[in-house]
Amino acid sequence: MTTPLLVHAGPDAEQAGSVGAVVASLPVSFAPADGQPDVVAVAGVTGWTISVTAAVRSGVRGVVVVDPVAEETAALAAAAAEAGTTVVLDQVWAGNPALAQSRAAVRTAMADALADAVLLDSVAWGAPGTDPELLLTRHLAAVLACGVELAGLRVIQRNANGYTVIGSLPGGAPAALQGITTSSVPATATVSILTSSGRADITLPDASAGWPAEVRSVTSDGAASFPTIYESSHRHSWRRLRAAVDSGSAEADLDQFAALTALVGQLHD
Repeated sequence: MTTPLLVHAGPDAEQAGSVGAVVASLPVSFAPADGQPDVVAVAGVTGWTISVTAAVRSGVRGVVVVDPVAEETAALAAAAAEAGTTVVLDQVWAGNPALAQSRAAVRTAMADALADAVLLDSVAWGAPGTDPELLLTRHLAAVLACGVELAGLRVIQRNANGYTVIGSLPGGAPAALQGITTSSVPATATVSILTSSGRADITLPDASAGWPAEVRSVTSDGAASFPTIYESSHRHSWRRLRAAVDSGSAEADLDQFAALTALVGQLHD
């Protein structure tokens, strides 16, 4: 019989990650903590790596970081590995289950498109008032989660309402990323890879509900749409945490996040 892990979330993490609702939707795996928790949820605001390191040293079995901003994670990763604590990053778009490593068909379609890419075009929409720096971090995380490598990034436009960033793919094809804050479009990210004979497109929805991502590939052999998954990024992150705690296997979230932090750092050099 599975024993639920006891969960504690601070107010900021609860609001950003809908922690109570997610825990309630996974009653076999998790339950609210009255006393000492097994798992804590931490808001990914500035300084989150310090907060998570303190949680790791307190003896919890797992930590979920909700919507993390770019920070250096090497010291935290070492502390988590030494303590045997699982750290999962609950990212708005990059955490969508459609992008999970287990979705082999989707990842193959993206990899095939990238091998023949002539252009990467990606747009992220955020709610009015969203910090453009945070929107860019979410955006880059989503692009990297699609298996895309980016080089030579530079900002050519940035203001309170968004940004435009350009760069290139490993083969030299150009890449353009645009961020827009608006109330006319839900918080959504799109990643489109145009090839010499077609394209691959992913539309990643807001993480606040279980809206599915849309994945479509067009090649010389025809068009294909991939099965939809009605699960939010938040819920998928918590299921990953439970599986990792049960198996004792380490998640690669912190190591992968280091690549994102490096890219964000390049844009400030």
